[in-house]
Parts: sequence; C-alpha cells; structure tokens
Amino acid sequence: MLSAACDRAAPPAPAVPTVDARAADAATRAVEGYLAADKPAEALKVAAKLAQEAPGLMRAQELHARALVAVALHPDMATDDRAVFLGRAADAYGRATAIDPGNAALQHAAGVVCDTAGRHAEAVVHYESAHRADPANPQFTMYLGLARARDGRNDEARTLLEQAARDLPESAEPRAALADLALRSGDLAAARTRIAEARKLEPASVAYRLADARMHRLADDPRGALELLMPLDATVRRDAGVAEEIALAFTAVGALREAAAILEDSAAAAPNDWKRALRAARAWMRAGDPVKATVWADAAALVGAPAQDVREAMAPVSEGPGPRPGGSSSP
Repeated sequence: MLSAACDRAAPPAPAVPTVDARAADAATRAVEGYLAADKPAEALKVAAKLAQEAPGLMRAQELHARALVAVALHPDMATDDRAVFLGRAADAYGRATAIDPGNAALQHAAGVVCDTAGRHAEAVVHYESAHRADPANPQFTMYLGLARARDGRNDEARTLLEQAARDLPESAEPRAALADLALRSGDLAAARTRIAEARKLEPASVAYRLADARMHRLADDPRGALELLMPLDATVRRDAGVAEEIALAFTAVGALREAAAILEDSAAAAPNDWKRALRAARAWMRAGDPVKATVWADAAALVGAPAQDVREAMAPVSEGPGPRPGGSSSP
C-alpha cells in the first residue's frame, strides 16, 4: 500500500487548475483529516490528485508535500522507499515555495525536509529565505546558524547561534552548536561552558553527555569522561559513537584491554557492520591480543570489509598504545 510506486503512477499535472474553490476546500479537509487520523496513504491519494489538478495553488502543493512526508515516515516504510518519498516531498515543497516565496514558515518547513532528504544545499536556500522573510523568528535564526556551521562558515554561524541562544533561553540546541564551534576553534574552555549549559537544559540527552565526555578527554581528564559514560545503559554504551569515545578514554588511561572489550561489545551488537568489527580488531592488536584481533578481522571480511582495510587493522602497532587525544579509532 505504501510502495514507492503509488505516487509515481499519477498522470501528469495539467497546465491550469481544474478544481473549483469548493472542491479544493473539500479535498484539503479530507487530506488534513486523513493525516490527523494517521492514514498517510489515503492522505497522499487525495493530496496528489489535488496537486495535479491545481498546480498553481500553494496549499495543494504544501499538502502534497506533507502527505509525502507522512508516508515516508511511516514505520513500515522500507529505507529505499523512504528516501524516494522524502525526495518527492522536497520537490513538492519546492513547488509550494515557488508559488509563495515570501512565506517564512513554508520556507522553513521546506528546508527541514530537504535536510532530511540529504539535499543540504537546497535546505540552506530555504533557511536563508525563511530568515530573510522573518529575521526575528529565533527558530529560523537557529536553523540557518546550524546550516552555516555545517558548511564551515563559522563566523556567520556563531553570530546567528548566539542570537538564537539569547532568544531561546530554554533551548539546548544552539548552545550545543556553539560548543562545537568553540571546540573547532580550539577554545576548549568556552566549549565546556556551552555544553554544560546545554546539559543543564536537557540533562537526559545522551548526545550532550557524549559531547561533554569528549571535552573532558580533550582536557586531559579521561577519567572524567569515563565517569560520564560508563553509568549509561549497556545498550547505549554499544552505540558506535559512545563505544568509540569510551574506548578512547580507556586508551588514554592505558586500559587497552578494556578499550578493546568495549569496541568488541559494540561490534557484536551489529554483526553486519564491518567498520565496527575492524575497530575491535585494531583495538585488540593494540592490546596485544592478535588472536582476538584475527577473529574480528575475519568477521569484518565476511561482511564485506575491503581487504586493504583488513590488512591495515592487523598491522603491527608501532606508534604507541593508541590514537592521539582528539583522534579517532575509526577505519
């Protein structure tokens, strides 16, 4: 019912609208009702027909985009089909914003969907338009700042995110982004101050706890990093990013077997992830256990690791016990 083909089969849109105002209003109410009832396939069927019959109606294109997003985010949607539907939603939002380019909320929604679809350059254009249309909206300021940071335009990003932090005193996100910017510029003290602010606002956030731990390690306090991360639930500790940070902290205190065991546990939780398997192999080589390293190198090879990467993981360790502070053990 939710296959990628269902929207593709629709006939091409006519050059001019062929629905009157009452029919468009009825279709709009139907789409909104289906979306509210969590019936995305039904919403998409009506919305696609409305968008085809009224290509110049912004509301029709926006509803079509929303319905496509709802279908994409359905829990039964296959990953490949999800990408297809998100791309179509981005296209639909593009048509809607072309009709009403000064609509800040519409431009922002289009940016978020483009980002989700991996179309980051298009997202930035929409974020810029939203901010230009409503520069006083702190959400629009923040999202443009995050996009600027992602693109490496750090000075612009900092200005925007500092404004967002002032205007959104209860939001952790701009503070966490400012922490990352400070870390990039080498200002570890400012980074730690900002991530502490973010964690105070969202104490349950694993992402902010992880960032805080990394900053402890970079400040030559790996034990502080371990104190933050080791109390996490075992399932969370197996996450690739969390496991790697724990391993780096263990490596920094010379606990190489503990570091390898953490990465091994993470690899065991994702048996088809050859990168995790190679991290475990490399860590066991650093810990002086070539037998366990071989087990994980073989496991990585079985699920598609490139032969060169496997050889590099098994190379004798000649540069000390592990990565430099701030480095990564990723293949």
